Formats: sequence, structure tokens, C-alpha cells
Amino acid sequence: MSNLLGTRMVVRISEYIYYILILLQFQDYMILGTVTKIHKVNSTVLGQDRMIRTYTFLLRFFKLHLLRKMKSGECLMMWQNKVDIICSHFSMTRRILRWSRTAFYIQILMNKLKQQSSKNELKYYRNLNDVLFYAYLILTDVNDLIFWMCQIGLCRNVKLLLITKEISPKFYFAECIGWFITLCLEYRVNQQEIYKSQLQNDPKNKIRTRQIQILQNLVKYSLDIPVSYSYVNTKAISQEKAVILGTISSFISLYQTFQQHSGGYQ
Repeated sequence: MSNLLGTRMVVRISEYIYYILILLQFQDYMILGTVTKIHKVNSTVLGQDRMIRTYTFLLRFFKLHLLRKMKSGECLMMWQNKVDIICSHFSMTRRILRWSRTAFYIQILMNKLKQQSSKNELKYYRNLNDVLFYAYLILTDVNDLIFWMCQIGLCRNVKLLLITKEISPKFYFAECIGWFITLCLEYRVNQQEIYKSQLQNDPKNKIRTRQIQILQNLVKYSLDIPVSYSYVNTKAISQEKAVILGTISSFISLYQTFQQHSGGYQ
């Protein structure tokens, strides 16, 4: 009887060890998969830009919502200054990363200009909006470049520095509104495409998948619009609220970027 109990105990212990080993292998696989995905995202300019934006808003959230509860007086001011310096460097890094974006926008604009005029009224207005909007985005990137050159001393024109510094928040606010309008038009066009796909075969559901992505972008830019307006009019919305909205928007952007590198969106 004792031998039987001993055998059962050995079997159970062996089973437990087996399950633990499987769990450890699964965790190793999960950790390796996560690290691989982060590496893929971080190896792209878009991924780096969105990760830095997320870090920036998390630091601002820490500064405005958590740091005040942990520090006070001169110590609080010292830590707030440190966070501001880091966020400033992050912001300048994002400006440099967006240099490659201009060439991408020029290519899209050229392709849009080459497209034939659509007989569908909605598609016609969507394409017209795209042409005007991408031309505007190129202009904002040029303004960003001039502002960056003034900031680091390559351009010593003080008047130009003040103009670009004043215009940048307004450009960003208009850019967020522009993206929102563009996505609304694209959403309506996609609805027509979904109706057509019901009559035709769409095995991979690419149109429906794109529609989900558009909806996520609409939520993201509906959050970014008040955030960008808070830079134009600081009294319109408090920094605390703007930072919360910006943090949520950043996580949505980062989630989408990870989805793009895991087969979620093709």
C-alpha cells in the first residue's frame, strides 16, 4: 500500500514538473515573441516616433498627476524641470524622425495628382481633400524643419524662430482636424466598398479590417484635437486633462503599430 502511494506521489510530482516546464516554455515563447515584436516596431521610423510620443505623454502624466503627490517645494520643481528637459529632447527627436515623412507625403501627393477623376461624387471629394491635405502636411513638415534649425542654432534669424514657434501649435491643431475629416471621408467610401464586397468575394475581409482601423484612427484623432488645441489656447483645456487624452491617444497609436507588425493589419 505504501509503495502504491509512493508511486502515485512520484507520478503526481512528475506531472507537476511537466506542467511547470510547459508553463516555463510558454512564458519563454511569450517573452521572446514580445521582445521580437518590440524589436520589429522599434526598427521602423513610425514605430520609434510613436514609442517616443508614448514615453513623452507618460512622463507628462507622471509629472502632473503623480510627482506632485511624491515631492514638494524645491525638490518638486527640480524633478519637474528634469522631466521637462527629457520631454523637450524627445520632442526634438521626433522632429528629426519625421524628416523621412516629407518624402513619403510627396510621393502620396504625386500619386493622388496622377489619379483620374472619379465619377463617384464621394470619391471625388475624398481625393480632392487628400490632395489639399497632403500638400498642407508637406508645408507643416517644412515649418518643423525651419523651427528645428532655429532651435539648434543653424539658422540665427530670431524673427523666423518666433514665427515658426508661434505657428507650429496652430499647424498641429489644423493637422489633427484635417486627419479627422480625411478619415471621415475614407470611412464613408469604405462603407460603399463593404456593400460592394457583400456582392463580390472578399475572403480576407481586407475592407472590413481597414474599416476597423479607420474607426480606431477616428477615436485617436478625436482625442488629439483637444490636445492640440490646448497648445494653441492654454486656457481652453487644463494640462492635466490634455495629458490624459494624449496618453490614451498614444497607446492607441502604439497598439496599431504593434498590430501592423503582427499580421493584424495588412
